[in-house]
Amino acid sequence: MRFGMIRGRATRSRGMVVAVSIVVLTLVALMVTSILNAVVADRTLEAASADSYAYVGDLMSERVATFAGAASDVVEGTASELERHGGAMSDEDLLRALTDRLEREPAVGSIFVATPDGHLTAVAGVEPTGLAAAEDGDAAYTRLLVTPQEGGGSSLVTTRYTEDLEELDTTEAAIEYSVIARAWYQDALANDGVTWTEPYVSARNGEIVVSPVTSVTADGVTAAVVGADLDLDLLGALLEDIPLGSDARAFILTGDGRVVAAPAGAREELRRILGTTDSAPSAADFDLPTVAPTALDQAGEAIRERGDTVSLEREMDADTGLDWILHLEASAEDLTPSINDFQRTAVWVTSLSILMVIVAAVVALRLWRPIRTLRVRAATDALTGLANRYEYARRLRAMLRTAEQSGETILLIALDLDDFKQVNDDHGHDAGDVVLAAVGDSLRASVRQRDLAARVGGDEFVVVMRVSERASAVELARRLRDDVALAILESFHGASGVGATAGFATTATTGYDAHTLQTAADDALVAGKRVRKGRTYAFGHVAGTAGTAGDGAPRDDAGETSRPADSLPGN
Repeated sequence: MRFGMIRGRATRSRGMVVAVSIVVLTLVALMVTSILNAVVADRTLEAASADSYAYVGDLMSERVATFAGAASDVVEGTASELERHGGAMSDEDLLRALTDRLEREPAVGSIFVATPDGHLTAVAGVEPTGLAAAEDGDAAYTRLLVTPQEGGGSSLVTTRYTEDLEELDTTEAAIEYSVIARAWYQDALANDGVTWTEPYVSARNGEIVVSPVTSVTADGVTAAVVGADLDLDLLGALLEDIPLGSDARAFILTGDGRVVAAPAGAREELRRILGTTDSAPSAADFDLPTVAPTALDQAGEAIRERGDTVSLEREMDADTGLDWILHLEASAEDLTPSINDFQRTAVWVTSLSILMVIVAAVVALRLWRPIRTLRVRAATDALTGLANRYEYARRLRAMLRTAEQSGETILLIALDLDDFKQVNDDHGHDAGDVVLAAVGDSLRASVRQRDLAARVGGDEFVVVMRVSERASAVELARRLRDDVALAILESFHGASGVGATAGFATTATTGYDAHTLQTAADDALVAGKRVRKGRTYAFGHVAGTAGTAGDGAPRDDAGETSRPADSLPGN
């Protein structure tokens, strides 16, 4: 009885281990899936960010190149016009030529012409306020004339004009300014064709400016230097219009990290910084993470992440002639909103799946005992705890299939209780149930876990055992019958007249067909009971083997044999 309880606990423990293992494996699978989704999403995000930045980078580079190209065209056109006039024009003709070009090209904030003797003419457009300048008298243009003085320094004459170039007012001042000492003037002389200056602070308005400049020659001698200041307010508005979300920013930097242009939203910050320095601000002043040009890849760009911000730095196309770097910043969510939505959805789905698995595991564990009880009841005889007829038939076929594949021998023992009806008649069915329960306890204690004991009828039992080559089938069958007979005798005092008869067969004789094996054991049982009850009989041999007498005392009768089943006649 104790062995049967231990085996039942072991079965339950194995079932629990299997259930827990399934739950753990499912959770691990979900977590691995979640991690893989995250990795795939991150890689997709990187690729999508690169694609988005490549598109925006191309778009912004084209815009900046077009904007800067307009200023270069203005400088080249002005230089060509001066060359046609021998390198010099009257003040009136030069004023009209410069204002015409300013009117045609809004990308230029001012145009200036300097001569080797230190004279400078600069014309800038002035945005009108209120009504048009021609109607309200506001200035449309401002001309600056710088003339060097013999004693040093220069005089500055500032004249304001209407849109029709009617003079409004003139002011004059003395300034410390040398045209030929300016960096843009030296750059123009040192280079052939149009060249771009480094960003510098304008002496005219104190703003940061960058200019294309070129020299004009006449008769092989430098006659003038022409330049134009980009309208950085307009360039800032262009940098503000980025298709990357409202928080995206774009800056134009030099190779050493100085700011050429800032978006409109950063213009006030730029002016604040210029109020504390006399040189162009650096990227660090705007907290921009930059890389050295040598850190850019072969395509001339670099993409990096800093917190939730993704930044791109890429060189301007070489054919623009600009050695600037475009710096873009945008949040990862603005770059790839659909992928971020996918990541959030994947996290929610995975979390919900894990929660559902945990809930299912809790429910399964709570239902484990009732479900197992139902399963056991469906396969177990309620009175004896043995397998019922259905479970017996199912397991017998499985055991025979396995044994046939491995070459094992199967022993099937059919047992029938002798004079059991007398117990029910004399003592009632409760007494009969006691006897049957005692038989069940005896069989469970006598068979191994891999063997099978079943109740297939009212007082009919079957035992199926795997038999090794060294074991004796007849000894196993006889000992099993003797144990059952002794258990009946000890069940209660009124069971002394009840005994047990057994018939057995092995697959060595019948083969591995379940019906044939069962029929052979039944035939041995029926034939034996005709000879004498309370004995053990082998298939094909009607003489009983050594057994016990009706009183339970062991004895040997003449004509009985203890030879192994395989050597009995008829096997």
